[in-house]
Amino acid sequence: MNLVEALAGIEAASTTNRATRSPRVDGLPVARPPERVQRGTSCYAFTTIDVHGRLGDRSLVRLLNWLPGTLLKPTVLNDRIIVLRRSPGTVTVLKLGHIRLPAAIRHRCQLHAGDGLLLTTSAARDLLVVCTTAALDQALGSYVRGRLL
Repeated sequence: MNLVEALAGIEAASTTNRATRSPRVDGLPVARPPERVQRGTSCYAFTTIDVHGRLGDRSLVRLLNWLPGTLLKPTVLNDRIIVLRRSPGTVTVLKLGHIRLPAAIRHRCQLHAGDGLLLTTSAARDLLVVCTTAALDQALGSYVRGRLL
């Protein structure tokens, strides 16, 4: 179940129970500000993948100081998340600073040209995490169900 389905289910359940609750103004619930949260050290970028497997956004590659020719080792988790770590591996940073995901990884993760991907890294780590939209849908849907139900 993705985020939209999770929210639709919650909204439908709250609509059926409206008669038993006190009247209120229709609309989205107002989120409470979180308890004092430390600002994260993670950096994010949203990008697409092209027909050759290149990730469009290079900002996090520059932030990591991965120069052209840097060897990266890809690891795939649950066919939805790709972790690239600086290590002798099968992927290199291309001449213009792009990363090209090998065809085997694209097929395993069911990635196609134009698909959106969330990239994230942390200043404390020398790795880049690539999340597919399927992974995002699953994570956000689980979060919403856990927080609103």
